[in-house]
Amino acid sequence: METIVAEFEHLKKAFGENVVLKDMSLKINSGENLVIFGKSGSGKSVLLKCLVGLIKPDTGVVRLFGSDIATVSGDELNQLRKKTGFLFQGGALYDSMTVGENLAFPLRGSELKKDQENLVHEALKNVGLEDTISKMPSELSGGMRKRVALARALMLKPGLILYDEPTTGLDPITTKEISHLVRDIQEKYNTAAIIITHDIACARITADRVVFINNGLIVSEGTFEESENSADEWVRSFFL
Repeated sequence: METIVAEFEHLKKAFGENVVLKDMSLKINSGENLVIFGKSGSGKSVLLKCLVGLIKPDTGVVRLFGSDIATVSGDELNQLRKKTGFLFQGGALYDSMTVGENLAFPLRGSELKKDQENLVHEALKNVGLEDTISKMPSELSGGMRKRVALARALMLKPGLILYDEPTTGLDPITTKEISHLVRDIQEKYNTAAIIITHDIACARITADRVVFINNGLIVSEGTFEESENSADEWVRSFFL
């Protein structure tokens, strides 16, 4: 039986007159890669921020690992966030820290800190960058920084990883490498993932399920192949 790791029920969020999410209901299962497509401003990033409690929805329910985040305490919400890894669009590495120090940073205050050295080496090995542990982020290429950021997202053994445009700004070869790495991480760690992207090539490799958002509503949901052959002209336009 599949375990639901994240769930939105009838979510609505508006900023003044701008209704970003109108009636959003969506479930993400354990071990599943869910790709979300939509035009800029369609509410994709707002959805992720609602999921981790950075934005409060106007109505609706958000559950993370079975807990309604509107009803948990601040400490409980922090524990839920620790079970959620983030890969930001720019990588968001600390420029003043080495690669090893960047990876060790999430372990502060965690019981995993006692095994810090092994965890850092393991995470870097999993992204093929063991020899970068003493380097500074400025010494790395864009693709390498993305890999390091992904390794850092793995440090607390998350059950869910949120990817915000993981291949933006990368060349086609590096894009393919990062996309395959996302799939490899899913298979090795059995993580679920929500992947926000505009990159069809990335989605083709990573997606188990694809959702399209338009005007604050889900207009299509299915496998990559089903989406590519959708009867909806707007959905098909993403594949042209």
